[in-house]
Amino acid sequence: FDYLLTSKYIYHQMDTKTEIMDLAEQLIRSRGYNSFSYKDISSALNLKNAAIHYYFPAKHDLGSAIINRTRLRFAQHISQWKTDAPKRQLEQFINTYEKANQKELICFMGSLGPSYKTLPESMQKELTAASFEIRSWIRIILKAGLADGSFSFNEKPEDKSDAIITSLLASLILNRVTGENILASVKSVIFTGLQKEAL
Repeated sequence: FDYLLTSKYIYHQMDTKTEIMDLAEQLIRSRGYNSFSYKDISSALNLKNAAIHYYFPAKHDLGSAIINRTRLRFAQHISQWKTDAPKRQLEQFINTYEKANQKELICFMGSLGPSYKTLPESMQKELTAASFEIRSWIRIILKAGLADGSFSFNEKPEDKSDAIITSLLASLILNRVTGENILASVKSVIFTGLQKEAL
């Protein structure tokens, strides 16, 4: 009986913590890190501010936890995709942007990047690490595609990967501003650019 009570308590704690992080992530990706407070979260979840501080003493602790969770999700994704062909892996990566677009959210890099200089150091480090991981992975996929002949392009993989991630990031922002599906055309341009005959 004591075990069941303890298990329910732990589950409730984890559930509350997850709810806080989920809502905070949504706020970050829709409004920006500097545009919400703990009161926005506590009001929406019917919690006391003290309950949020229990899990995340300071806002930067919450922000860092969200970036870290995003990094873990990305690591899980690429682990699941690793047996797929390079083109398919890149398609699935872009699908994550399409899912965000359907929810009218921008990627966490696009939402946090513009305010990078105002972010706490702990969040800056997490964000920089995340950008390195994503860019490094795309480079690996591009090189694998060149090796198996599924990709053909003239740029260096490092330059090509930065062009891809930058265009994806910007497309979600432009989608919001224009109301047009710019991501769809960006996706088409990306794959067209990966099929050019090498000179």
